[in-house]
Amino acid sequence: MNLIYVSISLINMRNFVIMIHQELDIHLLMKKFILKSMGLFFFMLPQLKAFQYPSSIENISFYTENYPPSNYIENDKLKGISVDTLKAIWKHLNIPEQKIFLVPWVRGYRFTLDKNNTALLTVSKTQAREGLFKWVGPFFSSTYVLIAKKSKNFNFSSLGQVFDHTVATVQGDISEISLQQVGFPSPNMATTSQLKQAFLMMQADRVDMIVVATHGFAHLATQLKFDVNEYEQVWVVNKKANYLAFNINTPDNVIETYQTAFDSIAKQRLSIKEHYKLSQADY
Repeated sequence: MNLIYVSISLINMRNFVIMIHQELDIHLLMKKFILKSMGLFFFMLPQLKAFQYPSSIENISFYTENYPPSNYIENDKLKGISVDTLKAIWKHLNIPEQKIFLVPWVRGYRFTLDKNNTALLTVSKTQAREGLFKWVGPFFSSTYVLIAKKSKNFNFSSLGQVFDHTVATVQGDISEISLQQVGFPSPNMATTSQLKQAFLMMQADRVDMIVVATHGFAHLATQLKFDVNEYEQVWVVNKKANYLAFNINTPDNVIETYQTAFDSIAKQRLSIKEHYKLSQADY
């Protein structure tokens, strides 16, 4: 009887030892798994950081300024050549319309330059800007000119004569940059945040001229209800193509998607330009 009891006890002891070994094996396996998982996590950490701001065609913040006929507010609605073209792209891609934030030009430019998942419409493409953004377009072109009151009787035959007068510009806009590039004296340039402010300065004789796109001046006249016949073009500055500019970190496949959609709506883009009475010279 005692022998049987001892045998049973030994069997139970062996089973207990086996069970302990099994549990130890499980703990070792779990420990190895955790260590391997931690190693994989730290290995992938740089890659995870690189993709901490994933970009897609539906999570981009769009910015624009008040500059008719490209983009402007009318009856509490944002519209214009660029705005309507962008909406046509979204429709072609079958994605919901995204919010477009209307901000001063300098702010929108800085946001798009510094923040991932942002885009600005529209931006004149220059050699200096080309490597700062990724581009979709061109949406249209702009011919920039100097406008003055006819009563000033300006008749310039050289750029040097233009330099002797004052001009109002939109801060950071390509029009201001273009004047700087041709050497326009900084003391003779007054900067504003919006084209409307620049025009009002000229109207009040605080400056002699404004620099503006030809189509922009025509639409500004409609908005502010002034007589365009009281003003005249006194100098042609340059002509630039305008694009939808994305933050430089935007994935190439997003840019390709937008550009392909842009190319596919050529007929709609033409209709939009005609609707806003854009000069064919700026198509």
